Amino acid sequence: MQIDFFNPRSLILFFCLLQGTIFSVLLFLRASRNKNSSDFWLASLLILLSLSTVSDFIGFAGVYDVFKQIKDLTFFPFSNPFGYGVLIYLYVQTVTNSKRKFERRDWLLFIPSLIFYVYQFLAFAQEISFKNWYENAIHIPFISPFFAVTAIMFNGYLLFYSIKYYRQYRTWLNENFSDTETIKFNWLRNFLYLFTAILLITALFSLTTNFIFKLSYKQFFWLSLINAFSVYYLAIAGYLRSNSIELNFAEIKTEEIEGKKSLLSEKELETLKAKIKNLMINDKIFLEPSLTLNDVARTVGVNSTVLSYAINIGFEKNFNDFVNQFRIDAVKTKLTNTVDKNLLGVAFDCGFNSKATFNRSFKKFTGVSPKEFQESLKLSNEVAI
Repeated sequence: MQIDFFNPRSLILFFCLLQGTIFSVLLFLRASRNKNSSDFWLASLLILLSLSTVSDFIGFAGVYDVFKQIKDLTFFPFSNPFGYGVLIYLYVQTVTNSKRKFERRDWLLFIPSLIFYVYQFLAFAQEISFKNWYENAIHIPFISPFFAVTAIMFNGYLLFYSIKYYRQYRTWLNENFSDTETIKFNWLRNFLYLFTAILLITALFSLTTNFIFKLSYKQFFWLSLINAFSVYYLAIAGYLRSNSIELNFAEIKTEEIEGKKSLLSEKELETLKAKIKNLMINDKIFLEPSLTLNDVARTVGVNSTVLSYAINIGFEKNFNDFVNQFRIDAVKTKLTNTVDKNLLGVAFDCGFNSKATFNRSFKKFTGVSPKEFQESLKLSNEVAI
């Protein structure tokens, strides 16, 4: 038997390790340069994912078989199953809010990782004969299943909470901004669903090998392959799209929602609705592409919480839908008057700032695409003639 780093399995894992390391360094440098904590947490996640492939990379290259003494690496923590959820959680929090600072209580999230590392390094430091006995007599039957279950539960909770947080963020955007295309982070949604899928697959492998039957290292290669492709995706997509924004979003508390339920009397609500309608119909403030809830609140002379309540309750819409409804109505009017107009030009004239938002909003409020609407107008005119 000889060492072969060029076999397909080792090559895939090597390029994963190399790419993850390179992009981690780039992200750490950018984090330092821009004082951007989201880049720091993403780089840390990439490093953790990349390191988890090291053992399989050298294993499939035949290093363990050629150098028997390398068994001394037993218990060395190339990976940490308790670290992924924490880093994902902190990344999601900081990429949606650049003002989010690392707090003292955040250290508590790293306690499971610390316990895991202490245990692994203590076991790793023992003599090889003791490690061989301990691994088979204690670690595999008792400790490994315990770590497997607790890691799944811990990471599952943090992923669930991160998805919930992101959904709240998307709701908050629609309540405060008329154009959300550049700040809604669709990639972040894909990122969270990807890691949810990886957690489920990892749980399947982990629970199978700990409670049903022992999986071979060749069978575990498929899990390593999934991790490798997640590193490929995360390294490129994360580096290109991971830019935190200057917004002060914070998690929405239940008591805050309850507190909004009686902000205005019926008479006050009707008065405020009339003011808002006047701004839209007569002043046409919806033509401003970057219009926000705070902009309208300042013009009307109320705080943003009261204005949000008036729009939600009075018009039964969130701010984003409320403004874009006026924009769509303006687009329809322009197209009806001159059906040969350039669709995108009309959309921009009516306050839209992106083609994607325009197409999505038009379909939502009319049930047809802008092109279909324009074609129907042309057909109607031809029939009339």
